[in-house]
Amino acid sequence: MALRTPYFVVLSAVVLAGCAGTGSAGGAQLIDGAYSLTEEEKALDCKRLTGRIQVRLLSLRGDEYKVQPSGASQSMRTATSTAMGTDTAKNAAARAASDRPVLDAYNRRLIELGCPSFDIGKELAARPSAPTPLPTVPAQKR
Repeated sequence: MALRTPYFVVLSAVVLAGCAGTGSAGGAQLIDGAYSLTEEEKALDCKRLTGRIQVRLLSLRGDEYKVQPSGASQSMRTATSTAMGTDTAKNAAARAASDRPVLDAYNRRLIELGCPSFDIGKELAARPSAPTPLPTVPAQKR
């Protein structure tokens, strides 16, 4: 039984639309530009915090290397956003702005736990095709 393309596209759009509304920090506690970790996040170990940082870095890195969409593509995006009542460009910018404080908070938590941490600025400046970021700042002895 083969899926027909139009049905598959509609089903994919419905499934992805449900994912699009999830906040980057799950109801972020951004106060004056600083992120406050939740109790659940404070309970994470080094491995899980490192994984969360890696995922965010991979999604944010290399903005200056990303190819800008064509004029026709931007027009279609604007028309679709207007028709659907969304603004994907603003949403992406807002998500990127809210992700940096979360990255910084997670990285500080790694340091508090005595784990190796990341050079966030260096990793964000890397090309999108660069290898998966790894913690390069050695753990501080307590």
